[in-house]
Amino acid sequence: MPVETATGPHAVKPIRDLLTRFTPVQKSVSDFENATLSYDILNWTFNWNTPPPAPSTVYGSLVIRRQATPSAALYHIQQKTHLIPCASLETSQNGQAAIGGQATQLNAELTCDLRDTPQSWTLETYREDAHGNPVPISILREAGQNNNGQIQSQDGAYDYQASNTLLSHWTLPHLLMCNALTLPSTFDMLQDLSVLRANQNLIDEGPVDLDSGTYHSYAQTGEGILPVHYLLDDRQRPQLVTFGLIAWALTDIVNA
Repeated sequence: MPVETATGPHAVKPIRDLLTRFTPVQKSVSDFENATLSYDILNWTFNWNTPPPAPSTVYGSLVIRRQATPSAALYHIQQKTHLIPCASLETSQNGQAAIGGQATQLNAELTCDLRDTPQSWTLETYREDAHGNPVPISILREAGQNNNGQIQSQDGAYDYQASNTLLSHWTLPHLLMCNALTLPSTFDMLQDLSVLRANQNLIDEGPVDLDSGTYHSYAQTGEGILPVHYLLDDRQRPQLVTFGLIAWALTDIVNA
C-alpha cells in the first residue's frame, strides 16, 4: 500500500518538504553487483529568517564501493564529515550553508558473504587538523568479525549475539538496488561496525511523489533507530536515504 505522505506510520512528508532542490542522478551502470555509490550527507537547517522549506546543509560525503568475487562481496567505505558550529555557519554563494570546520575521516573495509552478511571488517577514523593531517589523539582503529552470529571486536570492546540475519547500514543501498524483493523482512543491523541494532524491519511502502519525480519507498524500523527511508527510482538507483535530520543524496554512480 502506498505510504500516506502526511500522517502515515512512517510518513515521508518531511522529505518532500525539505528536499525541493534535490536533482536525481541520471547515470546508469551495467553491473549493480560491482558499483560505487557516492552521496552528499545532508542535514536540515532550520533558520527563523528563512520561510519553509528550510534549506538543507551539505556537511559531508560518503562513497560506498562494492566489488563481487566468486566467494564474497567486498565493501570499501569512505566518509568525510565536517563539524560546523551552529553559531558560525558559513554560507555559500547560493545561500546554502557551506562545508567548513574540522573534518573527520572514516575508512572501513568489509568482507561479506554472498548474501552481504558481514563476516569481518576493519575501521579507521580520525579528525584532521588545519593542514589535513590526522590529529594523533583522535585516531581510532577497530577490527571485528562475525562467527555465526557472534559479533566480536578484536580488542574486546563489544561482544554481541545476533538472532537474525546480520546486515550493515552501509550495505543496504546496494542490497536494495540489486535484490530488493529478496531482502529479509526482519534482520539485525550492525551500525558503524560497532553497535548492534536488533530486530529491524523493512517495509515496502510503495510509491512516493517528490518534486523531482516518483520513487519507490522502503521504510526501515526497529530497535534503537528512527525510521529510515530508502527511495529508489524506476531504475532501482537508491537516490535518497533519510533518517531523522540526516539524509544521503546520491551524487554519482559508476561501475567499481
